Amino acid sequence: MKSSSRDAALEDGAAASLTPLGIFKCLAEDTRLTIMQLLSETGELCVCELIWLLERREQDMPARETPHAGGERPGISQPKVSRHLAQLRDCGLLSSERRGQWVYYRLSPAMQGWRHAILMAACEAQQEEVARWRQWLVAMPNRPERCAE
Repeated sequence: MKSSSRDAALEDGAAASLTPLGIFKCLAEDTRLTIMQLLSETGELCVCELIWLLERREQDMPARETPHAGGERPGISQPKVSRHLAQLRDCGLLSSERRGQWVYYRLSPAMQGWRHAILMAACEAQQEEVARWRQWLVAMPNRPERCAE
């Protein structure tokens, strides 16, 4: 089931009304910022790829860099990732499309101009890390066939 034009119009409307404060609030959470950086780098990913990358990122992160109290890592669950994706979609930053059993996410077409520039600046500031994530993705086992390179 593909995204309806009504859903696309809602996403575009949400992005168009997003203020600088709103976009910074959406991106202020580490997982949401990482999702946006991953999608900016790759163009499109399914939920399973995002979960795998976020889990791998969390395992790779030294305890002192973990944004959680006491260096504890609560883990990345599918429901938690889905909640973050829903928040980003509701803000108008993402669009989604169901293809068979997979839901694919990409940056909203309305993510242009200053909104896109903010995200690109965040990616540039972490370009080495974002490049490492891309390498992990290429090595991901059992990727959905559409994504396998």
